[in-house]
Amino acid sequence: MEKKAKGSFLKGKSLRLLGFSVPIMGFLAAAIVLVILAVGVLHTAMNRGTKREVITVSTLEKIVHVSELSTFTAVYNGIAEVADEEKSDKIEYYVSYDAKVNAGIDFEKIAFEIDNEAKIIHVNLPKVHISKVNVDITSLDYIFINDKKNGSSISQEAYKACEEDAQSESEKEEAIFELAKQNAENIVRALIEPFMEQLDSAYTLDIDWEG
Repeated sequence: MEKKAKGSFLKGKSLRLLGFSVPIMGFLAAAIVLVILAVGVLHTAMNRGTKREVITVSTLEKIVHVSELSTFTAVYNGIAEVADEEKSDKIEYYVSYDAKVNAGIDFEKIAFEIDNEAKIIHVNLPKVHISKVNVDITSLDYIFINDKKNGSSISQEAYKACEEDAQSESEKEEAIFELAKQNAENIVRALIEPFMEQLDSAYTLDIDWEG
């Protein structure tokens, strides 16, 4: 493995914010179709003279409970330090890497409360967390302090160090969490508001966050 100049190597950290991940957009399209179908069935029943449908917690839960989803993706270019197993203050080598970091919420933990008198749907969203770190193993690049570590056998050790570094560094980036929160709110509104407007447009949506 090539040995590089330490000074220029250690300047390589950067973070690029991407926004929605592709699966989210596909999920939104599918979920909105389900909402439209559900509303169509309810209107058919109403037109047949059945009792007017009301918005219920169980109905809202069925709309949004789709397990954990990433609502924001960032690309992180980082540098991990790998220390001696017995002497943690002794750095053996540095490894640079590219990683995609996903942040999101567990949609199954969304809580609802409906005030039918005030016609308000209160939605409480769980905290955003880093849900996935995907390090590109082909991007790993090394600078060795201990030349004896320069060998192909270190790839697994280096990869694990990069995953841990990306997780740790991403958790310090407030921008990731703020943008993931904004996107999560937009998703919830996109799922619920069409349903509300069709059944009873007098209802309003109030979203807050756990903690």
